[in-house]
Amino acid sequence: MKLGLLYDRYDPAAGGAEAHTDALLRQALSEGDEVRLAVLEGEGPPGSTTLTIAAPRRRPARDRALAEDGARRLREAGCDVLLAVRHALDCDVYLPHGGLVEDAIAASDASRGGAGLVTRLARAVSGKQRFFLEAEARLLGAREGPRVIALSRFQSARIAARYPAAAPRTVVIPNGVDGVRFSRAPFAEAGREVRRRLGLERATLGLLIAHRPRLKGLHTILYAMAHPRSAVFDPPFHLLVVGREVERASLRLARRLGVAPRLHLHALVPDPRPIYAAADLLVQPSWHDPCSLTTLEALSMSLPVITTTMNGVSELMGQRGGIAVEAAGDPEALAIALAVLADPELRRFTSDDARYIAEKNRLSTRLTQVLDVCRNCV
Repeated sequence: MKLGLLYDRYDPAAGGAEAHTDALLRQALSEGDEVRLAVLEGEGPPGSTTLTIAAPRRRPARDRALAEDGARRLREAGCDVLLAVRHALDCDVYLPHGGLVEDAIAASDASRGGAGLVTRLARAVSGKQRFFLEAEARLLGAREGPRVIALSRFQSARIAARYPAAAPRTVVIPNGVDGVRFSRAPFAEAGREVRRRLGLERATLGLLIAHRPRLKGLHTILYAMAHPRSAVFDPPFHLLVVGREVERASLRLARRLGVAPRLHLHALVPDPRPIYAAADLLVQPSWHDPCSLTTLEALSMSLPVITTTMNGVSELMGQRGGIAVEAAGDPEALAIALAVLADPELRRFTSDDARYIAEKNRLSTRLTQVLDVCRNCV
C-alpha cells in the first residue's frame, strides 16, 4: 500500500495525536508499506517521503492550501490511500482525533462558563472556524465519502447524530498504548525523585497533564479540592498540573478557594513517565476527549484514573481502573470520587485493574486495525 497522510505540523515530540500518528506511520513502514506525507511543517519518520506544502501564513488560507494542494500532490505521487487526521477536503480515511468541530467548541465554551458576546461575534466572522466546518461537512455530510474512524462509541454516536449519512461508513477503533514503554516499575525511583523535588514525599498526589488544563477540568478539580467531601485524605491531597502556562483565572480561583498551597505547576516535559510514576492517581475530568492518550498512558503506568464519561477511555474502563463521573463540571461528584480513592489500599487494588485495561488496548493492535481500514480502501 502507498499511504499518504495529510498533516499540518508534524511534531511527534508534542505527544498526543502527533505521537500516535507517528507510531502509525512507523508501523506501516515496518510492514512494507510506502508512506508519503503532505505537511506545512516537520519531517516524517525515517523511510517516509515528506512533501512540504507552500502556504500563506494566515488562516484559513493556510489550512485550505494544505487541504487542496496537499491532497493533489499526494494523489499525483501515486498514493493508493489518503489518510487525514486534521481538517481535509479530500481523503479516503478520516480519523478526527479532536472530534467534531461543534463539540470541541461547545466543550471549550462550557469549561469557561459559556461563551461571551465578544467570543460569539469573533467566532461568527472567523474564517478559520468556517473552513473547519466546511471541511468537516464535505467529508461527513454526503452519503459517499471517506471511511471514518471514531475513537469511541460516544464519538461514533455524535457523528451519526450530526451527519447521519456518515454512520454506515464509520467504524470504532479506540486509541492504544505501548505497555512496554509506559510501565511504572522502571521509573519508580525517578518518580520518587520528582516527589522529593516538589517536597511532596508524604502527600497524596493527583496529576493532570494537559495542553489546555481548563478544558481537561482544572477548575472542577479546584472546586472539588475545596469541597468538604474531599477532606478525608491523610496525608493531604495535592494536585500537580503539567502543561502549558495555567491561566491567571485558574490561579485566582485556587487562591480564592484556599487550595493554592496544594496546587503545583510543572512545564511540559519530553518524557512524562517519571511524572506518572510520581503520582498516586490521574485526575482528568474532561469536558471533551474522544479517547484521551494521556488517560491510557496513566492506566498503563498503573495509575488509578478519575475522568468523565465525556472521555472515550471511560468506555474501555467500565467499572475498573478508576472512576468515570457522569458529567463534566460537577465538583461534588468529583469530590466524592476523590474521597473514594483516598483509601491507599483501594488505590493499590485499582492500579492492577488500570494496568489490565491498558494491556487489553495495545498500541500495535489498534494501529493494525487502522491500517486494515486503509488497506481495504485500495
